[in-house]
Amino acid sequence: MAGLIKGQILKHLSKFTKNLNPDKINISTMKGEGDLSNLELDEVALMEVMDLPTWLRLTKAVCNRVAIKIQWTKLKTHPICIYLDEIVVEMETCSNPRDPTSSDSMANLPPAGKYGFAERIIDGIHLSINSVVVNFKAPAFQASIQMSRIFVTSKTPLWQNADLRLTRIKDDLRGEILIFKEMEWQTLRIEANALEGVHPNMATTPLRLIANQSKTRITIRKRLVDCSIIASRVQFHLDDLLWVLTDSQMRAAFLFANSLKEIIHKSSLKSKHLAAEKIQKQMSFGTTQGGGPQKAAPKP
Repeated sequence: MAGLIKGQILKHLSKFTKNLNPDKINISTMKGEGDLSNLELDEVALMEVMDLPTWLRLTKAVCNRVAIKIQWTKLKTHPICIYLDEIVVEMETCSNPRDPTSSDSMANLPPAGKYGFAERIIDGIHLSINSVVVNFKAPAFQASIQMSRIFVTSKTPLWQNADLRLTRIKDDLRGEILIFKEMEWQTLRIEANALEGVHPNMATTPLRLIANQSKTRITIRKRLVDCSIIASRVQFHLDDLLWVLTDSQMRAAFLFANSLKEIIHKSSLKSKHLAAEKIQKQMSFGTTQGGGPQKAAPKP
């Protein structure tokens, strides 16, 4: 049984991870517990899923430990709990816009079927993350985002804790379902600082933004036929916001923005060019399939 579960985990996670093998997975089938260690994520697959802009590249994404808890006899009412210890992500700007990630690998995934029991279980997952660190590097500055004690849980339409069966609204007439998720964190810290030697007078004026005890409420509307997302709404609730902005930090913010302006402009131009090429190819393909304008048949 444990070997079968390991095989299913490898089957699904191998699309988004690197160097994943059964030795890293520990499972206790009867207890409904398992854990993974030193999980290294596939940067290309993540960029496809997140649809990152072409001026930004993901260079590293790792998680030191993942634990899971499943209550087999209460799957309808109690969520599967996934616990992640520490996630480290590294990003950098591109000197020239990269080519958009291909969607071939995502297209090869098996199509989602009708919304059913398995989808209800997945949508009800409870996620707990001890800390997330995102390091961002650009030619003129470096920045970091640090979040601690993150919880993602299912809520009722009134944003209360309850039985999983009360955390969704199903409309059979429209063929849609509403799902309510809430993400809260204990501390969010964003910091940006000029690289040494680029702007010497700004090296000691980093930008800092701190938000404590905040939450994000997400409402997702899905189609029952194929589980596709029709629409979503995101609400931010910030309890305590600390932001000290001096004149020198304001100048630093403008310089940081200007340093990204050129690469973002290049990325926008490249995206428009690729979109125009795609439309041109589709028009050419349609003309070829249609056979072009029909010539009048000669009179007898």
